[in-house]
Amino acid sequence: MLAEYVRKDALLGKFFDVFLFEEEPACDVEARDLYLPEVEKSDIYLGILGAQFGNADADGVSPTEREYDLATVRGKERLVFVKKCERDPREERFVQKVQSDVVRKSFETAEELQLAVYAALVRVLENKGYIRVAPFDLAVDTNLTLADVDDAKVRDYLARAREAKKISVPKEADAAWLLTKLGMMVSGGRLTNAGVLFFAKYPQQAIDISVVKCLQYWGTHVERPIPSYQTYEDGIIGMIESALAFVMGRIDRTIGIPDERGLAAAQDELPRMAVREAIVNAVCHRDYESNGAVQVMLFRDRLEIMNPGTLPRGWTAATLLTTHESVARNKVIAKALDWAGYVERSGHGTEFIIEKCEAQGLATPQYKPDSAIFHTIIWRKTEKVHQVGGAMGGVEAQSGTSQGQVKGTSQGQVVSLFARITSILANQVLSSGEITAALGKEYYSGHLRRIIKMLLSDGIIEYTIPEKPRSRLQKYRLTEKGRQMLAVASSSIGKR
Repeated sequence: MLAEYVRKDALLGKFFDVFLFEEEPACDVEARDLYLPEVEKSDIYLGILGAQFGNADADGVSPTEREYDLATVRGKERLVFVKKCERDPREERFVQKVQSDVVRKSFETAEELQLAVYAALVRVLENKGYIRVAPFDLAVDTNLTLADVDDAKVRDYLARAREAKKISVPKEADAAWLLTKLGMMVSGGRLTNAGVLFFAKYPQQAIDISVVKCLQYWGTHVERPIPSYQTYEDGIIGMIESALAFVMGRIDRTIGIPDERGLAAAQDELPRMAVREAIVNAVCHRDYESNGAVQVMLFRDRLEIMNPGTLPRGWTAATLLTTHESVARNKVIAKALDWAGYVERSGHGTEFIIEKCEAQGLATPQYKPDSAIFHTIIWRKTEKVHQVGGAMGGVEAQSGTSQGQVKGTSQGQVVSLFARITSILANQVLSSGEITAALGKEYYSGHLRRIIKMLLSDGIIEYTIPEKPRSRLQKYRLTEKGRQMLAVASSSIGKR
């Protein structure tokens, strides 16, 4: 996988070739007489150390260690990546030997290894002077011009900027004024990378790494089948809004007790502004030189947001828990988001997320940076509740508060509408009105309509009359994927 990645990557493939012993055909020579000369010819020795030591020779040394030793003697640049796992004692000895010689990078998944190798090889090119790295958002890497700008995105941004009141926006402001003001257009009308990402009609056709992947899992870890998986391709603001809608539409909402006017306050399980801030941070501060994507993953017990990139030199996770200087990786992107009202308090975003979550009674969010990926974890609140008359009775569901109620559950207990609708349709085919009644609701609300639309989009439920979506006889039933989801949820409950 890694050899193919290096060869095919647009940047790395221009500068690096790979020798991999496993790709060599059978030949009438001793193995060491084949791979050791390749070490002699190579500029870089890239070692991946896992669980097994390999076939040791008479001296108790594996081929990998032979390669490493020769690379050391010949003064080759050594890049070593060590998998986090239990390993053969001989391999553990080898790992300790390597750690005493070089700074190695650990990884758990193939994706993490890929990102770490990319970062290491780019640094090699920088140190050797093969490439000159300018800030990504200020660079001009495409041939897109003002003619490629989406006027609708410009109008939307100008409206947000006027509402945020961070800058003065004249009535006659247009795309040319905005791009010049933001520093997203250079002489000749060409767009910078930031200009492409915010305002181009089809930004991913020019910069394909700029996507946000959203996934929902019904358990507490990654497992298949995946209930919902969406990849959003749009301008930066569009992707932020889509990712936010993905999360907020799939978590619980508690309805408070109506007041004397019959009005009841609603509270989302996770504070909307904290979720938005976390998504904004991931999109804004990601490393756009990396081939990785921003990932938003909703688990039963947490929301986890990952983005390629790491903290400024010398910073740790503890730095983010206190008031700190705002150091933006992509300063133009950060400025544009600030002017559009997407930055709550410059340099205080991580504290803001913690404040909002703790004020709502949630556990303190966590930040887990490493040299390749930054993780933000926002914990959900779990309470055991029992649904009446459904196959998912006893589900450990998430509740956003200990106050208020939803009709059909006891006070302070909220079962996800996703899980409840899936459970209700497990053994019956129902219309929207019948689903509403089964949920104990008095009318078919807009929120319920959106949930059903999401379930349809995710392929968990389907129409009984697909050719006539608006038919008055239309009903809904569970798909095979929905039944698999229900089985996974029930299995997870049994394991607990």
